[in-house]
Amino acid sequence: MATASHLTLAAAPLFLLLSLSIFSAAVHSATDPTDLAVLNQFRKNLENAELLRWPANNNDPCGPPSWPHVFCSGGRVTQIQVQGLGLEGPLPENFNQLSNLFNIGLQRNQFSGKLPSFAGLSQLKYAYLDYNKFDSIPSDFFDGLVNLEVMALDYNPLNATAGWSLPPALRGSAQLTNLTLMSCNLAGPLPEFLGNMSSLQVLRLSKNRLSGSIPASFRGSVVSQLWLNDQAVGMSGSIEIVSTMVSLTSLWLHGNHFTGRIPESIGDLVSLQDLDLNGNDLVGLIPAGLSGMEFVRLDLNNNHFLGPVPKFNAANATYKSNPFCLPNPGDLCAPAVMALLMFLDGVDYPSRLVGSWSGNDPCKSSWLGVACDPSGKIITLNLPNSNLSGVLSPSIANLQSLTHVYLQSNNISGVIPTNWTSLKSLAVLDLSDNNLSPPLPKFSGVKLVLGGNPLLNPSQNNSTSSPNLNSSSSSPSSSDAFNTTRHPTARKRLNKLYVIVAPVACFSVIICLVLPLSMYLCKKRRGRLPHPGSLVVHPRAPSDSGSTVKIAVADNTNRSASSPTSASVNSGQSHVIEAGNLVISVQVLRNRSVVTRLAGTFGYLAPEYAVTGKITTKADVFSFGVVLMELLTGMMALDEDRPEESHYLVAWFWQIKASKEKVMAAVDAALDRKEDVSDSISIIAELAGHCTAREPGQRPDMGHVVNVLASLVEKWKPMKDEDEEYCGIDYSLPLNQMVKGWQEAEGKDVSHMDLEDSNGSIPTRPAGFADSFTSVDGR
Repeated sequence: MATASHLTLAAAPLFLLLSLSIFSAAVHSATDPTDLAVLNQFRKNLENAELLRWPANNNDPCGPPSWPHVFCSGGRVTQIQVQGLGLEGPLPENFNQLSNLFNIGLQRNQFSGKLPSFAGLSQLKYAYLDYNKFDSIPSDFFDGLVNLEVMALDYNPLNATAGWSLPPALRGSAQLTNLTLMSCNLAGPLPEFLGNMSSLQVLRLSKNRLSGSIPASFRGSVVSQLWLNDQAVGMSGSIEIVSTMVSLTSLWLHGNHFTGRIPESIGDLVSLQDLDLNGNDLVGLIPAGLSGMEFVRLDLNNNHFLGPVPKFNAANATYKSNPFCLPNPGDLCAPAVMALLMFLDGVDYPSRLVGSWSGNDPCKSSWLGVACDPSGKIITLNLPNSNLSGVLSPSIANLQSLTHVYLQSNNISGVIPTNWTSLKSLAVLDLSDNNLSPPLPKFSGVKLVLGGNPLLNPSQNNSTSSPNLNSSSSSPSSSDAFNTTRHPTARKRLNKLYVIVAPVACFSVIICLVLPLSMYLCKKRRGRLPHPGSLVVHPRAPSDSGSTVKIAVADNTNRSASSPTSASVNSGQSHVIEAGNLVISVQVLRNRSVVTRLAGTFGYLAPEYAVTGKITTKADVFSFGVVLMELLTGMMALDEDRPEESHYLVAWFWQIKASKEKVMAAVDAALDRKEDVSDSISIIAELAGHCTAREPGQRPDMGHVVNVLASLVEKWKPMKDEDEEYCGIDYSLPLNQMVKGWQEAEGKDVSHMDLEDSNGSIPTRPAGFADSFTSVDGR
């Protein structure tokens, strides 16, 4: 007995130790009840929970053995990795009670519904929620994620209707390195605090609704991957700031509305391997630093890059749909083209000019605001009121053939380049109404107009380089714009004229005696012998009521059988002239005419007339072509109230004239646009295009214009003579009875007759012809 008791007492401590060890193990292996409740709710919400393979009779996810896809530490769930299982259903709303969770991998499933708040998950470092169907995100989702390093929400239809934006609370995630939110309806401007996050290296925000520009806070950012491409609204502004992000390896900005130039210093981004700028509004020359970079991929397609195509070192470089001067890499543009493009660079590439200035010959390509002489040399730069800003480029000095420069009424700043004084042919330089600064270079023999520049002294504002030239604003529309008296010797030449004044005065007296008789004879002959084929637009006369405009179209008026078609249109009314298939609408508004001196009216001037001031018959043809366009469209030749592309009627009409549908859509609403007259309208539109051709030699003569219009007049057709009586007159009767019947019929109704028109169609009696059959000279 003593022995047995002794053994029992000896075994008691061992038993107690074993029991404590077993109890301690049980305590340490049991899953936290809160975590267990969240996981059970997670399983319950799923429509296909069997894919998890979680045991139904085991309430210890941490094990051992642990549940599949669940990882624990100290009885707390730290990871859930169910990526790519195809799970369907919402997440539990109490998901953020997994307070020890530091890695969650739910990507590439079919999770749906509202994202639960992750607020308070202070241990969370990696959250992969991309490629699911979550449809909303709570405003406090990012609160308290102080250890977050990776967040992926790509391709979830979050807040599809209104979109959502990153909350300021995200800036508390100071350790964030990767933020990928592609195609998840992120809207609004790019948050500025993202540029200040010193740990952020990967920022992928493609295919969202971001707008605005890249914030200034990104200057010097350490981001290596920046994807902002394909925004639904489209980001805009300059991309200059990316040249300071020296850690960039991949930059995707395609599918936006970024503007301006590629920064010259982009060559400093030595780590950049992948650059995509496709589909933006970038302009300018390709920087030499960019062409020398060894890209893996470079995409410059669909922008507005100008100048030559450089030779790229990139293994895969594309640059289609850009208005380069020449298509082949390495080919240089013409010197005049480069001079104008550098001027364009100085004034910040206004879109109106970028769209017009393409090709390698400004004279053949009809560059807006550029005029050339017949030899193909640029003589005029005419860009007033063109919204130019920036500075004047010294490159203009390379255009030694320039005679006139009109840059008034813009917002140009800086100084006038000193080398512009080397332009030996320059006669007029109008820089009035800008924001130029001193000092002014000294020009010689140039009319310099500087009024309206507030930074210049009043004496400088009114300064001119020659004493015989005033400082009033000049342009191609004013008569003094073509003044050739610009040299100091002009006054001497004028003195020499006095020598011949006296003889000329005497001779003039004789001319005055002969002149009245000559005018009478010319007027009389003009009335008898009208010109063959004429088309006349009569100006308004003071006696005309309602500011009447008269238009006359005469078809071969030397033939007595043809009578003129005329119409008068009152101010503010619309009238239709119909001659068979010819339908012309005229709509004239009071005070519509712009009258200058002998130089003509803006909008109607032929290009060569605006440059030289010389009047030719082909200049008149151009002006009449403008009138035809006005008649067809009901639009004024110049109207700043219209959209920018249609300010100048001729330029806009040339863009649409090749399309019959566009022409018919542009026809004045007052016209009856029926199918039977559409062909006539098309012919008139084509004729207007020929009349306004840039080169005078390509315009028709006015005689041809009349012939074209005359062909549209309804031709005479014989009536079907089914009986022998016409208008109540029996032609079978003797002549005297037929005449008597004719007189009786005419006396009954003469309302349809126009005696004036009838008399106008009677040819002039030849000289010496008998007055009547009763005359003694009658035969």
